[in-house]
Amino acid sequence: MHRLIKRIFTLLLLCTLLALAYAVYLRDVVPNTWHAALDPTAFGLISACAIWIGAWVFIHHFRYRDLSMEKVDNMDGFEFERFCAFVLKNNGYRHVSVTQESGDQGVDIIASKNKKKYGIQCKRYNGFVGNHAVQEVWSGCDYYDLDEAIVLSNSEFSDSAQELATELGVQLINRDGLRKLMKHLPS
Repeated sequence: MHRLIKRIFTLLLLCTLLALAYAVYLRDVVPNTWHAALDPTAFGLISACAIWIGAWVFIHHFRYRDLSMEKVDNMDGFEFERFCAFVLKNNGYRHVSVTQESGDQGVDIIASKNKKKYGIQCKRYNGFVGNHAVQEVWSGCDYYDLDEAIVLSNSEFSDSAQELATELGVQLINRDGLRKLMKHLPS
């Protein structure tokens, strides 16, 4: 589906470039009888492309604008993963990609920063996040051959999860840490 949307946008962009070329350079060259058909077509293509780009900018840059923690708490798991990817991008992580939704080997997001590759496990919980999340991301990082492991949650971590994370070298980002990361979101 993503490829189809990309191809449609590419086709729309090419048609828009042709429409702009017509409007700026070719309108005086084309016979006057064609203007009745070409003028509205060019206007329509240019307008459609402008609307598409405006929608894309809104979706990709302002979708989580002024988001409260209460709204984060109400997200489903997959939306929380996409949100975490957006937060990481706005905090200097590059090449951020969300892994497949099932069978991800405990790594929900793969990202890089400062020449290191990170595996991030996203946990949207109401209670304490336990050992299982730390174990999953640690083994997933080994599976994907990543440098660092992070568990990112909207909640807090149990004492045993904190001990295990310290022992394995897994970084834990709790509710307060997520709130700090969210300060870099567009507002």
